[in-house]
Amino acid sequence: MIGVFDSGTGGLTVLDGLMERLPEQDFLYLGDHANAPYGHRGNAHIVDMTRAGVDFLMKQGCRLVILGCNTAAAVALRTLQQTWLEDAHPGKRILGVLVPMVEAMTGVPWHHSGPPAKAAAPQNGRHIALFATRKTIDSGAYRDEVAKRGPGIRLVQQACPGLVDAIEGGAGERPLRGLVHGYVQDLLDAGTTPPDAAVLGCTHFPLVRHLFAEALPDGTAILSQPNIVARSLADYMTRHPRFAAPARTGAPGVRLLSTGDTGRMPVGALHLRADLPPFEKIAL
Repeated sequence: MIGVFDSGTGGLTVLDGLMERLPEQDFLYLGDHANAPYGHRGNAHIVDMTRAGVDFLMKQGCRLVILGCNTAAAVALRTLQQTWLEDAHPGKRILGVLVPMVEAMTGVPWHHSGPPAKAAAPQNGRHIALFATRKTIDSGAYRDEVAKRGPGIRLVQQACPGLVDAIEGGAGERPLRGLVHGYVQDLLDAGTTPPDAAVLGCTHFPLVRHLFAEALPDGTAILSQPNIVARSLADYMTRHPRFAAPARTGAPGVRLLSTGDTGRMPVGALHLRADLPPFEKIAL
């Protein structure tokens, strides 16, 4: 069984991509809605909350957990991998959404053995816009990894304060459009040339992908984080088959868990798939 942990509802976009790519797998999703959004939290608090969520999922039988939250992946992933996971859950793994995106942005595999600048040469001169939470941007994770693997890529970052809150709060189309258009205009007004591609560096943002598409200049490609993460995980499981689902006689299943009010979930997120079950409330 594969676990997906998110600060709230945004990780459902990743779950949707995973279910499409890996239909034979069982999934257990946990949204920490009681503490969402994570972008306002201190780093130590984010690490603690992420550890609690991952620990819960692994105790439920998940051998592999995906952090479907860019903020959690940027702030907590490395700490949990290096200082906690092997002692708490030997043989299990935590993966994040950030690594596959950096690979897609630079064209350089994470464990590339040669000079990364040479591998990324076809991307030289490419202009990429990153829209993310303030916490993800302040972590420097995307900036540092793209600079390391694709030094010829020009990355421009734009924080989107309040957008996750608005999505989680079920804001309507009009206020969401105003927020998204405002962030895109801020990026363009900063004197940057129109980007070749845009990365929606928060898994909530694909829920308003259509608003980014209408606000960005014509011809701007939007890199799909759910599809890229799903493709990367499928490749990982091919290379590490012990994390693949065991043989079963019944159909694969999915469960959705939440630490928050299960009666107040954003409608758009829940309608990603017709086959999603209702959320079950749990306490960490």
